[in-house]
Amino acid sequence: MYNSPFTPFGPTYLVGTSPVQVASTNNDNPTSYRVRNTSASAQYLSWVAPSPGNPTPTITVAAPTAGSPKYATLGFLPSSVEVFGGIPANAWFQASAAGAFEVTPGEGL
Repeated sequence: MYNSPFTPFGPTYLVGTSPVQVASTNNDNPTSYRVRNTSASAQYLSWVAPSPGNPTPTITVAAPTAGSPKYATLGFLPSSVEVFGGIPANAWFQASAAGAFEVTPGEGL
């Protein structure tokens, strides 16, 4: 991961309750994603790496509960913006609510 300001590598995608692939458009793999919760309430966002042939994956988005952790899922405060690294390049994302997130691929903090 780079320690520079966030640099977009492609467009910003609206992510809701169906899987959306957030892909770069500059022939570089993103090392980070800028994520904005567009909702005035807390929401969850899950992701999966692309598979060979790049089929649309099945993603289950659910809040973790005691004794039931959720893999590749993050919770977001209302109307928050965060940048994350370590998520696979050109990943697929799905939210817990319709149109809940804007996700931009890129690099930096």
